[in-house]
Amino acid sequence: MTDFKKLAGKAISDIVPYKPGKPVKELERELGIKEAIKLASNENPFGPSPKVKAAIKDFFPEISRYPYGDAHYLRTKLAAKLEVPADMLLFGTGSNEIIELAIRTFLKDGEHVISPAPSFSVYSSIAQAAGKSCNWIPCKKDFSFDFDALLDAINDKTRMIFIANPNNPTGAYTADKELRAFMEKVPSDVIVVFDEAYVEFADAKDFPDTMKYLDKFHNIFIMRTFSKAYGLAALRCGYVVADAMAIDMMNRVRQPFNTNMAAQVAAEAALGDEAYLDKVIKKNKKGRNYLQKEFKNLGLPFVKSQANFILVEVGDGEKVFNDLLKKGIIVRYLGPSLGKYIRVSVGTMEENEAFIEQLKKVLGK
Repeated sequence: MTDFKKLAGKAISDIVPYKPGKPVKELERELGIKEAIKLASNENPFGPSPKVKAAIKDFFPEISRYPYGDAHYLRTKLAAKLEVPADMLLFGTGSNEIIELAIRTFLKDGEHVISPAPSFSVYSSIAQAAGKSCNWIPCKKDFSFDFDALLDAINDKTRMIFIANPNNPTGAYTADKELRAFMEKVPSDVIVVFDEAYVEFADAKDFPDTMKYLDKFHNIFIMRTFSKAYGLAALRCGYVVADAMAIDMMNRVRQPFNTNMAAQVAAEAALGDEAYLDKVIKKNKKGRNYLQKEFKNLGLPFVKSQANFILVEVGDGEKVFNDLLKKGIIVRYLGPSLGKYIRVSVGTMEENEAFIEQLKKVLGK
């Protein structure tokens, strides 16, 4: 027998694979339930703009053609919206590919990335798959980032720092003043990646506008996605804004047709409907406020969120997750390190109310 584990090597075989949730229809079949509500993946429950649907329909006759390798039209439109040169943009198959491109491009043998913990687990798995490592630096008790500890962890082998803001899975954020102070102390040869997948939902007055950092800090990458607020999760389209030379280097690693054409067409159409995006953001805020109010009424500690999900303490997270699942409510259990918590995505108001109703029954309240 061929030992593929041995052939892959320890760095690969030791990776803990990402475990996706089962399809909703499959769970309904297994559990004998109907109309399950999925609040586990931080998706946009309101769907994409009608302009997106129309654009994809119009695109369909071109499905036999390869996509634009440089995402020309999407790049042009986004550059105008963000007021940056087009050569400062690179697109990928969601944020995950951007992370992979950044690590593969800039980390050499023996170098590593660092990130606060808990945060997006993909930082570590991608680094490990590339033969590198991720040093996790624990957050403070309130889940805010310990920037002093992050700075202390930097050494001559540190090449990249991931800062998710708002952070996933906590929903907490870092204010502008604190983030700027941190950047002032980071060496210029250490790349700081701001993972802003949920930035559209953030409404705190002191939330940083990192686009304004670009002129001063040339070592930053600003990473965003169309999967969340724009409702294009199934199409997988993300992007990064960075120094033109950094983009040039990553383009040398990027595959020629990495961003599919349906994603490009949909993202371009989504950018053209700001009114719809505003509606989604307002509905999310209303739902987020409702859930946080209900958690407070139930006496459940939670992290005040700037995203489209909330981390809430429920006692035995795994048990509550399983009990809710039997009632047709799918939330996210995050494993032993956050064993007391579940993460719940903000759904439609009807979904939010159904979740709270079942949560009360599960908790006996």
